[in-house]
Amino acid sequence: MSILTNALRLVGTIWLSVAGLLIISSHLVVLHMDGFWAFVNLLNPWNVASALTLDLTVAPGLLLRMAADQLSALPSQDHSPAIRPAH
Repeated sequence: MSILTNALRLVGTIWLSVAGLLIISSHLVVLHMDGFWAFVNLLNPWNVASALTLDLTVAPGLLLRMAADQLSALPSQDHSPAIRPAH
């Protein structure tokens, strides 16, 4: 695997971890400050603003991981010098 692939995978994993902690902590703050029904409204699948915010928060991490997977699936190019057979 190349350094770029490993870097993309690492940055994507870090992004997803931080995004997950941010989402969980913000849900806990809503639950604590505004109560249970505000939390239920936040998790409502018809709440488009909340769903869009969650998707936009997680998307860069997922895209970085997908790019790393695509790069690792490419055939490797051998950059070693070609050895020519003697005539």
